[in-house]
Amino acid sequence: MIIKEVSFPSADKKLQIFGNLSLPEQEQEDQSHLVPAIVVINGSGPLDRNGDVPQMKLRLNTSNQFAKHMTEDRLKDRTIAVLSYDKRGVGKSKQKGDKNLFYRTGMMDIVLDAVEAVRYVSVHPRIDESKIVLMGHSEGAIVLPIICREVKKNAGLADIFGCIFYSGFGETLEKALDLQRETILADIQLEKGMKGFILRSLITEAGLIKQYDQMRKKVHAEGDPDFISMKCGLVKLPAKWWREHMAYDFEGALKDNITCHCLAITGQKDVQVHNEPCLPGKAAAIVPLAASIESHRPINLTHSLRSIDGRAGILNIQREYTRMGKLPLDAELLSITDDWCDRRLFGL
Repeated sequence: MIIKEVSFPSADKKLQIFGNLSLPEQEQEDQSHLVPAIVVINGSGPLDRNGDVPQMKLRLNTSNQFAKHMTEDRLKDRTIAVLSYDKRGVGKSKQKGDKNLFYRTGMMDIVLDAVEAVRYVSVHPRIDESKIVLMGHSEGAIVLPIICREVKKNAGLADIFGCIFYSGFGETLEKALDLQRETILADIQLEKGMKGFILRSLITEAGLIKQYDQMRKKVHAEGDPDFISMKCGLVKLPAKWWREHMAYDFEGALKDNITCHCLAITGQKDVQVHNEPCLPGKAAAIVPLAASIESHRPINLTHSLRSIDGRAGILNIQREYTRMGKLPLDAELLSITDDWCDRRLFGL
C-alpha cells in the first residue's frame, strides 16, 4: 500500500483540504491499470483523515483501518484506492489565525468539499473515474444523497457509481438525537445505587428536551450566527451546520438523488442511529431510484463499526469509543463490504 499526503482546494477556494490517498502497490507491467476509488465522508464532529478527534485526543481509527483493508488486505486484483481527509478546521485543513473555522462550517460546506474530493480522485492518473464510490459513516452517510446531487450538477464529473452507508442510512440528525435521548434515559433507569439515584435526579426527559429547545433557539437567533456557545461559554456548537441539517428534506433527497448502487449497514447495537431503515423492504422504498440496494443489520455491530457481546449503552460513550478505537473494524462489516465491492466494482 502506498499512502500519499494530498491536498485539494475547498469548495470556496479559501483553503487547502489535506488528506491521505491510499493506493495499491503498482507492478511495473500494470502502469496503465486503473483502480476504483472510495472517498470517505466522516461523521459529525472535528474528525481528521484517520477518523480521529485530535482536539479530544480520541483515536477512533475508522478511516485509516478502512483504507488499509480496501487497499492492502483484499486480493491483489481487487484492491481499491481510498481518499480520506481532514475536515475544515481540523488537522492540516486550517486557516492561519482562525480557531473557529470548524465551528463556522455548515453542512453544505461539508457536502461541497466532498464534491471537490470526488473531483480530485476523478482526474488522478491511477483511478477509474467511472467507478468512484462514496463511503459515509454516521453524518457522512446522512449527507450522501446531497453529495450525489451536487456531483451531478458539476459538468465534467461522472455520476457517483456507488454509495456505502455505514450507520446512517435513512436517518436524519433530529431522529438520531431523539433515539440518543431515549437511550440515555433508559441507561439511567438501569443504573443502580447512589449513582443511579443521582443521575435520575439530575437528568430527566423534560430537562433534556428543554436543553435541546434552548439550543435550537440560539441556533436560530437573529442574524443567523455561524456558531454559538452553550453551558456558560464552555461548549461551542456549529449553528450554521445545525440550521442546515434542520431545514433539509433528507427523505426527499434519498428518493430523488440516489440512482447509483447502494450498500447500507447499521448494526442492531447502534444506539446513535436507527437500524430499522436497513430492513430489506424499507430500504428499497427509501431509495426507489437506486440502481440496486443491499442492506444489512449485523446483530452485534455498534456505531463505532465494532461489535460487542453485551448490551450497548450511551452514558459512557467516550470511554467506549476509546476502547473500541484500539480494536480492528468489525470482520462481518468488512466481509459484507468486500462481497458488495467484488460484485459491483469487479463484476464477480
